Amino acid sequence: MKRLAYLFLVLSVLAAFSYAADPKPLTYSGNKALLFDLGGLANLALGNYGGGLGVRYYIANDLALRLSLGFTTSSQTSKNTQSPLPANRVAESKLTSTEFTVGPAVTYNIARTSTVVAYVGGMLSYTTASDKREGNSASLAENFDAGESFRQSSRTIGFAGLLGVEWWPWENISFSGEYRLGYGHSSSEQESTTSAASVTVDGPTTNGFGLGSANSGALTLSVYF
Repeated sequence: MKRLAYLFLVLSVLAAFSYAADPKPLTYSGNKALLFDLGGLANLALGNYGGGLGVRYYIANDLALRLSLGFTTSSQTSKNTQSPLPANRVAESKLTSTEFTVGPAVTYNIARTSTVVAYVGGMLSYTTASDKREGNSASLAENFDAGESFRQSSRTIGFAGLLGVEWWPWENISFSGEYRLGYGHSSSEQESTTSAASVTVDGPTTNGFGLGSANSGALTLSVYF
């Protein structure tokens, strides 16, 4: 009940601002925006859009291109405490992780009121991730065997149809949410390398199809400039 009351209060305040400012939807050729995931109303926290950078650009009136782009990499190095170091052991074991994701989309506005537009569209998404351990040929666990490594990688590709709405409560600021009807396919592999040989094994593949709201129910905040 408290949450419903808080939601009503926030929406009422936003609505009051929208009537006072009388903002206009920015849906014309050349309009552009930065996109952010906006967390639930309890914390209103900004987050990366689709895992990273999000942009929208109108290439024609009511027709926009959208892109999400994300990249992360990290490494962790462990030191071998053995002393003196045996001949078949290494001094360090490194775990390296990388992930890249890209999600282009095209949207077209099909209806509008004074401050709200409804749109349809389609999107493609691709994600690749890899974890590599040096010093262990059996798993990603820490080890210090010379000439050995283990790599685990995955790839995911998806397609989706979009149906959403975008609301401008203030000038140059909008909130939006959308449904996605999509298909996804993911595959993985593991590569084990020793000083004698390298063996690659295909992992399981997954296929999925479904309808749901984007970004786990979070809103998208667009800042136009």
